Parts: sequence; structure tokens; C-alpha cells
Amino acid sequence: MRIILITLIISANLFAQSLQSIYNSVLALGNKSDESSYSIMSETDKPNVKCGFGIISEAKNNFNQFSRSQQKIITEILSRPTRQKSIVSPSGIFCIHFDTTGIHAPNYFPGILNNIQLSIDSLAIAFDSSYNFEINILNYEPPPDDEGEGGDNLFDVYIASLGTGFYGYTVFEKRNTDDRYKSFIVIDNKMNVPSPGIDGVRVTAAHEFHHAIQVGSYRTPLAGDQYYFEATSTAMEEFVYDSINDYYNYLQTYFRNPERRFTYNSGNTGYDRVIWNIYLKEKSEREENDSTKGFEIIKKSWEIMRNHSRSAIESISLALSENGLDMKSSYNDFGAWCYFTGHRAQDDKYFKEASEYPLIEPIQDPIKYQPPKKTYIMSIQPVANNYMIFDLSYTGINDTLISIVTNGDVMSAATDPYSSIDYEYSLMTNPEDGAAHIVNEYYSKLTSDQNVYLAEGDIFNDQVVRGSTIPRGELEYVYPQPYSYYAHSDISLAIPVKSSSSEYANLYVYTISMNLVYSAQLNVNQSGRRLVSWDGLSENGNRLPSGIYIYVTETDGQILKGKLAIIND
Repeated sequence: MRIILITLIISANLFAQSLQSIYNSVLALGNKSDESSYSIMSETDKPNVKCGFGIISEAKNNFNQFSRSQQKIITEILSRPTRQKSIVSPSGIFCIHFDTTGIHAPNYFPGILNNIQLSIDSLAIAFDSSYNFEINILNYEPPPDDEGEGGDNLFDVYIASLGTGFYGYTVFEKRNTDDRYKSFIVIDNKMNVPSPGIDGVRVTAAHEFHHAIQVGSYRTPLAGDQYYFEATSTAMEEFVYDSINDYYNYLQTYFRNPERRFTYNSGNTGYDRVIWNIYLKEKSEREENDSTKGFEIIKKSWEIMRNHSRSAIESISLALSENGLDMKSSYNDFGAWCYFTGHRAQDDKYFKEASEYPLIEPIQDPIKYQPPKKTYIMSIQPVANNYMIFDLSYTGINDTLISIVTNGDVMSAATDPYSSIDYEYSLMTNPEDGAAHIVNEYYSKLTSDQNVYLAEGDIFNDQVVRGSTIPRGELEYVYPQPYSYYAHSDISLAIPVKSSSSEYANLYVYTISMNLVYSAQLNVNQSGRRLVSWDGLSENGNRLPSGIYIYVTETDGQILKGKLAIIND
């Protein structure tokens, strides 16, 4: 009995702390405290503040648990502000409320004459553009009218001085005439944020207006699904205003934790999962030349949430199914796309802006593999990717294998998100029953009592492989490319040579203007592919400047030549 009592006391204290944290966050949002961050997040995994929608959702879901004095202050902060003036946007859809003097006056073009008028006109155009793309082009249903609040039935946008770091927020409440939710938007008046000034206004218009669409026509933010509200709204920023790229600021959280379940909601707003929606859009564009399919899958997930009261992850899975796809294989393919970022980005493949994205972090440091077989005991959360990197240099070649194991268990992600699947991953050089061919002499085997949910994808020397054989006679490319002194400090460049019986080859490296920077006679690798290894340094042992270089290899009078890129970080 005493243990039960202590447990209840601890639970009550934790709940009280959570309520206080939510309350503090509302104060910060309304610029009524020194709090400048989303304090209901964990301190160890807190992305930059952006949108107050999640805070408002938490406050509304727990409103009856607050004290009367707290309820009063929350209500005041989340009420429609009173402003000195208002204008109607050119489309006639939005009413913009603003002050011309005081702390709430807009200032998106500091130092420019007629700043306030320019700020208001530009904001109005940003909201009209967001409406046009999200409603007229993507065909989402518009949010309902607000039953005359704000003075008319136009959609109201208020400009205010918000807490530090907040771009804006959407406030929602149920209509009197039906079960839909009316809403209004509050947007910061200065945008001293990573995308400052009018750029911050533009992405906020796209982001917050989609929140209004979500709560008005599809779903209220149920506990546990807030991440998808934010992931979709953040995607709209990129879809409507492709050139601004504010979403770069939030990707690191996902790329640092790909092994975490997709539905992770505590301590993370969901902005980082924007990369999934971008994948859906660009996958269909790049591989099927279809500019609408990805958009349709995203919109279909919202329609399923509304019509069938499904969780977000179930709705995503069903939307994929209706388009001939499934979560397990799609999420595994998504894992491959997320590998080819940063210096691994490949032109005309995978994400268009991949070179600007962070690198994915594997579940553990690279593993030095030794044949003939090694088995690893692993665990994986539902709808997540485990990345394992194998160093295969035991052959004398700098081969690297990336194995991506996916758990596609959607139902566990929806109903038992803290569950995981235990499995054994075996890498081997000799096939056995149940093993799958990866590439050349390598095979793998996944063993689990829940194998039906697991999928594997593999990347060998920066090439996606699926049971293929890569010719080992001659290396067809320089590896790795581009070569970074920082990222590849522990490996050398592998440079191809023509097949011959010679044990040596001459290597010459020139600048693009044909100045010789390196020449030497090097040993030719005798195990596997024909290549020579070069540490990327000049004849004097110095690093070379970043740039494109020309290589020439010669053995027994046979010549190979090509280009390579070096990055001197």
C-alpha cells in the first residue's frame, strides 16, 4: 500500500510539473514571462521555437486542470487582440489587424521608408499566396468562417509582439453551428528569427494557415498526433516558398535520431519530420515524373484521419496503400534517401537540396567486419530506421556497407509506441538458408519472431544495392566522392586503373588548369578491384585546395583518366 501511495504521489507531482510547464509556455508565447522556449520539451532535445500551436493544443486539452487564475490568464493570452487598424487582403479572404504605433506595430522592413504599409501589404500577399497554393492548387478544403468574430466572416490575422523566437500561432475553438473548428492566426510583428523579416512572415503564413485548414476541415490536434500537424505545416513552407528554406533549422533532430519512432512526440515538435513529406513529394517527381502524387498522398492522409478517426500514422500508411505503396518498403527507401545528404549528395538523385541537409547518424560507430560471419543483437522501435555501417577494409579495399533495417509495424506505432522488435542481424561472406544476397560476396540474414515487419536496404560504396553484383575487375569511379579531408580523414581515395598483370601503376593528379600536383608509382590492389590508393595530399604532403582535379593512371601503357572533387573543410 505504501508503494502504491508513493507512486501516486510521484505521478501527481509529475503531472503538476507538466501543467506548470505548459502554463509557463503559454506565458512565454504571450510575451508575459522571461521564458523564451517551449518548456514542455526535454532540455536535451529541444529544437528552436517556431510555432505556438502545440502549446495551445496542450493548454486546451488540459484547460480544466489549471487553477481559475491560470485559466483566466490563458484565456486572455489566447483571445483575439484589439488593434488600431485593419485591411482586407487583395483576394478578399483575409482581414489583417495591426497597430501603427506602439510595441505591436509591424516592422518587417526596418530602415525602409513607409515600412508599416509595406509590411502590411507584403503580409497580406503572403497569406493570399498561401491560400492559393494550399486551397486552389493542392485542393485542401478551406477552414470554415468564424461566425462573425473579428467583425466579419473573413479569416482574421493579428500582428503582435510575441515571445522570443515565436513566429506565430493558430488559435482554434469549436463553432456554434457545427462540429468544425473556427480559428484565427497571430503572427509576430518583427520576425527576429532565423529567416528574418518578410521571409519569416511568408513561411509563417504557409505554416499557420495550414494549421487553420487542419483544425477547421480535418482534425483537432489529438494527444499523440501533434507531430504530424507540425510536420505537414512545416512542409507547406517548403511547398509554397521553396526558396526560403527555414526548415533547415529543424532537420538535425531527425538526422541525429533516425532510430527513434516516427511518431515520437514528447520533447519534439515534429518540425523535423518535414523531411518525410518532402520525400513523398520529390520521390514521385523524380522517379515517376508526377508532380502531384506526393501531394495527394499527404492530403489523403488528412482525409483518412477525418473520415475514419484514424491516428496519423495509420492514416499515412493507408494513404500509401491507396497509391500502391506500403509503409515498410517506403520508409526503408526513405532511409536510403536520408543517407545521401551533405557531402554524400548525388546530383540528380534523391533530395533536391540534399547537399544542405545534415548527415544521418548511425545507431553505432562503424563496425570493423571480419569474415566469414558476424551476428549482431539489435532492437528497433516501430516505424524507425536503424543504420549500421560496416568497414570492410579487411580485404585491403576501402569498401563500406551501410545496412538500413526498417521496422514497419504501423499498429504498434499507433497503439503501443513504446514497444520494439528484437532481432539478430548477421553479415556473412558465405550464403546460408534464409540469407539474402546484398552485393558481390556479401549476404545478410534478419532473424526475429516478427520478421514480417522488418525490411532491409543496403548501400555499398555509396551505391544502393539490392542483390546485385558490382564488377570487381576494374573500379569504375573514384571513391569516395567528393573527398573531404574532414569527413574522410581515416580513409584514402580509391582510384581506378586498367586491368593488367602489373603490380604497379603510375598516378598523376592535375589541377583543372593542368598543373601537376602529385605523381607517384603506387602498388595496385591485388585483392578484388584494380585500384591504387592515394591519401589526397600533394607531393609535399600538404592538403590541396577545394576544387575539381584530373587524375591519370597508367599501367603497362594502358591509361585511365577522369575527374575527382576535393573538399578542404
